[in-house]
Amino acid sequence: MRGLLTAMMIVAVGSAIGCPKAPKPTSTEPTVDNRNTNYRPGDGALINSARAGKRVAAMNDFDQLKTFIFAYELENNRMPTKDELRAELKNAANLLKLIDEGAIVLPTAMQKQGLWAYEVDADKAGGIVIDSGNVGRKSADEVKKLLGQK
Repeated sequence: MRGLLTAMMIVAVGSAIGCPKAPKPTSTEPTVDNRNTNYRPGDGALINSARAGKRVAAMNDFDQLKTFIFAYELENNRMPTKDELRAELKNAANLLKLIDEGAIVLPTAMQKQGLWAYEVDADKAGGIVIDSGNVGRKSADEVKKLLGQK
């Protein structure tokens, strides 16, 4: 019992004084939404490790979304609009919630050979995208190119 109490005290004191805070972004660095799971230099190993765990779950979510989009395209011989996709996702409440909250962004018009969906702020920090039916990670520059930005 005494050993457990000592261990708890060490952890409490260590967490209070031992973890350096991430540097605040300068005016030249874009502010990135915390729901973006991409690695960020300067955020520290602990924060980026937690982000990596969330990235695994996000990759699965994007893969499920890809399946819904594929199914719609096969049944209707065209890509869905945002509203049509939302109707298809009525039985996938987790995906619909991510879209409603803005964690997953749908482009204005989906094209079979183009960007289908992307992670919030992927155009600033990189992130997960569905590009022409492939789920993967892309850099911010690659996402900007897919979005037609410079």
